[in-house]
Amino acid sequence: MNHAIIVAAGRGERMSTEINKILMCLDDKPIIVHAIEPFEECKQISDIVVVCNKWDINDIKEVISKHGFKKVCKIIEGGKERQDSVYKGIKELDNTDGEDIVLIHNGANPFADSGLVLEIINTVREAGAAVCGYPAENTIKEADSECFVRKTLQRKDLWEIQTPQGAKYCLLREAFDKAYSDNFYGTDDATLIERAGYRVRIVRCRKDNFKITHYYDLEHARILRNSIRVGIGIDSHRFTEISKLLVLGGVVIQSEQGLEADSDGDVLLHALANALSSAIGGRSLGYYADDLCRQGITESRSYIHEILKHVKEKGYLVNNVGISVEAKRPRFDIYEERIKISIAEILGIDITDVGINSSSGDELSEYGRGNGIWVIAIAGLRKG
Repeated sequence: MNHAIIVAAGRGERMSTEINKILMCLDDKPIIVHAIEPFEECKQISDIVVVCNKWDINDIKEVISKHGFKKVCKIIEGGKERQDSVYKGIKELDNTDGEDIVLIHNGANPFADSGLVLEIINTVREAGAAVCGYPAENTIKEADSECFVRKTLQRKDLWEIQTPQGAKYCLLREAFDKAYSDNFYGTDDATLIERAGYRVRIVRCRKDNFKITHYYDLEHARILRNSIRVGIGIDSHRFTEISKLLVLGGVVIQSEQGLEADSDGDVLLHALANALSSAIGGRSLGYYADDLCRQGITESRSYIHEILKHVKEKGYLVNNVGISVEAKRPRFDIYEERIKISIAEILGIDITDVGINSSSGDELSEYGRGNGIWVIAIAGLRKG
């Protein structure tokens, strides 16, 4: 089993607000909701323990209920320090085997996603313990108590560490027990595991996976939530000589010859899938679709759904798409509205967020001469 502990017992004093920062809204949801969501959505996580301040327990219970979190099994009072809160969370895990995996995440970190959660789980399974982080980009200096530089650290070996962090239960419990035995307090969970003599592997994450500490962090988070990522995708197919239906954007075009492909040849959805994948730094459609095609899954909307799973795992939603087509046939203006409706339904967006334009090509290319169809698609994604 894989368990998650969400640590939200801090007072958020550096935010200088009356309400605890984890209950402040980012978009239309409290920060802690964003922190819990990737663990709720990750199929590999079996249960979640939330550790919080005693005066926040009722508010968090209400938030959990309102947002329908099914995996949150306990909401408990935290300790004096973060380490104490994590330890209380560990001891609350029920029916835990030594090889079970425990992930620990800050309740004030709203930017982890289910893909990162899964990557940490897989790394812990292999290495025993893992943290996420990204390479330090700025020069880091060590200073003395009077702020004089003692030495400059080698940046190439430095990483900025975030959460989630994870380890097998047996390692985690041993590390925490040893820390308390030695009266030692660390700044993160991995430090205790390192002290216990175990190696911790780093999983690289995006720089926008950070903890909200100060008010300007919240403002930065709000900017990020409203930012758009853009991807571009291109695909083309020639018309086949065998009898085959033409499918465009999930719509069957009657009385028109189909396109060459092992799949249904839906060139619009293929270009769109490439656009969606490129927007999250993913691979070309064939990487995902070839295996599905070998399984006999030839409907291109299934390929789109596969890409959309990765988009969601990265914490994004489709904002809008634009598609441009070059083809002498068929006449796209006849089918444009049906195709827009179909694509909007497939992506789960409004029809007004789907743009399509087409050109006959004036016989200047193979597509303009009626030998195939060429499509370019652009996809805009926003934080979910």
